[in-house]
Amino acid sequence: MRFKCLLSFAFFLTLSSPLIAQTSLLISGGTVIDGTGTARRVADVRIVGNKITAVGKLKAKAGERVIHAKGLIVAPGFIDAHSHADGGLLKEPDAETQIRQGITTSVVGQDGSSHFPLATWFTELEAKHVALNIASFVGHGTIRSEVTGKDFKRTATVDEQQKMADLVSIEMQSGALGLSSGLEYDPGFYSTTQELITCARAAGKAHGIYISHVRDEGDKAFESFKELIEIADKGKLPAQISHIKLDTSPVWQKAPDVLKLMREARGRGLDISADVYPYTYWQSTITVLIPTRDWSDRKAWETGLAEVGGPEHVRLTTYTPDENWNGKTIAEIATLTGKDAITVVQEIVEKTHGKGAMGSESVVVTAMTENDLDAFISAPEIMFCTDGGLHPTHPRGAGSFPRLLAVYVREKHLLSLEAAIHKATALPASRFGFKDRGRIAKGMKADLVLFDPTTVQDRATVAAPAAA
Repeated sequence: MRFKCLLSFAFFLTLSSPLIAQTSLLISGGTVIDGTGTARRVADVRIVGNKITAVGKLKAKAGERVIHAKGLIVAPGFIDAHSHADGGLLKEPDAETQIRQGITTSVVGQDGSSHFPLATWFTELEAKHVALNIASFVGHGTIRSEVTGKDFKRTATVDEQQKMADLVSIEMQSGALGLSSGLEYDPGFYSTTQELITCARAAGKAHGIYISHVRDEGDKAFESFKELIEIADKGKLPAQISHIKLDTSPVWQKAPDVLKLMREARGRGLDISADVYPYTYWQSTITVLIPTRDWSDRKAWETGLAEVGGPEHVRLTTYTPDENWNGKTIAEIATLTGKDAITVVQEIVEKTHGKGAMGSESVVVTAMTENDLDAFISAPEIMFCTDGGLHPTHPRGAGSFPRLLAVYVREKHLLSLEAAIHKATALPASRFGFKDRGRIAKGMKADLVLFDPTTVQDRATVAAPAAA
């Protein structure tokens, strides 16, 4: 992992280390919420260089820069537990959509996809001085592709699995946090549980963790969560469910059962956690609406659409074969073209995933319940994420953290501000082993966020997903 940041002024005042020169800065009169979950207090914070040197009642020194923070919350910089900010970061090192929502650390290499080799990419980040702290997993899908090449639609041999594990070990030595997988996507879709255990053991031996976009977040979500728990058990390492959700009608309202499953696993000595973003709609490829790769199966598509509430709940955000379809639901496109919804979906899939496909697609699907989302957001062991990138086509990429503070703290009172900040800072810092970040205390890195809790607000929408 690598850590690099700059100073940025935006929706939040985000102070991210290092500040390079050993200059002194005093944040005066703010209300400090230190990330530990303890009660807020009015205090001053002194920063010298890139570290916090004092917290308490402090007087400005001669020539010291002072930020007057009366009425503002002073919190540790937010840690995005599941981020795709690595895409394009070298070309846009300011990471504006991330910094302005208070994120100072992004955990990337998610869903089984990572830069390879990580050592080279980390060196490039260091040279670019990007405006975020960056830590990365090694992607199982990336490693699998290195070993199987284009011949990935099959079970890997024992020798191939060992080669994957060897590559995981190398990437762990380069600073990877652990192993990530994306089991709804190619090539991870074709992996066996044993293959994942073999790779996870390599990460575990290097004190890493396993994080996964599980095989199914809908009908077979419980089977998928149990597979993750099995990988944690047999791989001998902690495990985390990425962007936890229940996104089809057969599993709606079952969040308490998921949390019970996680508690029972922890009761057996396993270390199981999760992260979540604050929206009832997800974004992915339209192909994940059905659990198989038989895209000619109309019955499967009928079931898939029905279980997310119908074609009016599936909105194309990207469709390069016909950009006039962008922003429209499958129901709207069906009316526009005079075709039934299943035919529209199959045409989209054929043009973007079929033989000789040249285009691309993505969808936003409204398919989770508020009750389930509330349960996951309020669960003490679940931290926060965006699952978004620098140029999001889902509002989570630009609005997740302000939305958590505005909607779930200020409006719904689902969490105290102290609890929410803990789940955005010290909790993920502890999970990922960031010993010098996530808390406001002497000696910690000076990644800080200042904001007004009475006015903080998300503005990103499906129609304007990057709005500030």
